[in-house]
Amino acid sequence: MSGKNSKKAKRNGIFAAIWLLLILILIIVFLVKKDDFAANLKSTNFFERVVGTTPEFLQNYETKKKDNKSNGLLDVDVAPVPGQKETQDPGTYDLDDLNSQSEQEQASAPANESPKEEERAQETASTKEEEKKPGEEKPKPAATTNAKLFFIQVDADGNVNRKSVVRQIPKSDSPLTDTIKALLAGPLDSEKSMSLIPPGTRLLSATVRNGIAALNFSEEFEFNSIGADGYRGQLMQIVFTATEFATVESVQFLIEGQRKEYIGSGEDVWMWIGSPYTRSSFN
Repeated sequence: MSGKNSKKAKRNGIFAAIWLLLILILIIVFLVKKDDFAANLKSTNFFERVVGTTPEFLQNYETKKKDNKSNGLLDVDVAPVPGQKETQDPGTYDLDDLNSQSEQEQASAPANESPKEEERAQETASTKEEEKKPGEEKPKPAATTNAKLFFIQVDADGNVNRKSVVRQIPKSDSPLTDTIKALLAGPLDSEKSMSLIPPGTRLLSATVRNGIAALNFSEEFEFNSIGADGYRGQLMQIVFTATEFATVESVQFLIEGQRKEYIGSGEDVWMWIGSPYTRSSFN
């Protein structure tokens, strides 16, 4: 008999413990959810319907604003698009909604770009275009100089007259050589003149010493098909062109590096070149 009583007492103790645990759980739940309980009681007018009046503590109770809580999905705030009216629309989106929104924003971004951002982008692009690549320099315009060249004009009476023209040629450390080579190349159509220097004549070298320019020409310079006027004219063109330089007073002609006394093609056509020519030699 005592054994049965002992088992019954033990069982009752377990039930009591379980009831006590449930009561504690209910108390904890009530403390945690008291705001919800109070809000529900106030919103449903529970006490007013049951006992006819709502307790004062419940009337003075203010429902607290709940913070948005995650329901397991991705929480994002909708950012206002530049250029559109800002809206307050916080919400919860799933991954598909977020991807769709991201694609729409990327598609509309260039159209909604602010003027300042566009200007900044243009300045950046312009700066990149102007930047020099390593080891690469912008080409500089070639320097030029004015050269005075002397050609020939034949008047209506057949008289041979010299004509000077000013032409721009590349600037270099050998201005006399460059000028004589430009003369040998002949006149331009716009210069309306002619040259009596034999075609194919080349300048082989040029040196200046004590005011005398020693100009060394190829063998083509030695023979002129026009005759005496041709020889005189070709020498005059060279002398007047060379003496435009302040350091040149006269010209000594050389043929293939040799100093000769005459150039010409026959007994009746000879021109003395054994000594330097000056401008006064043609007066």
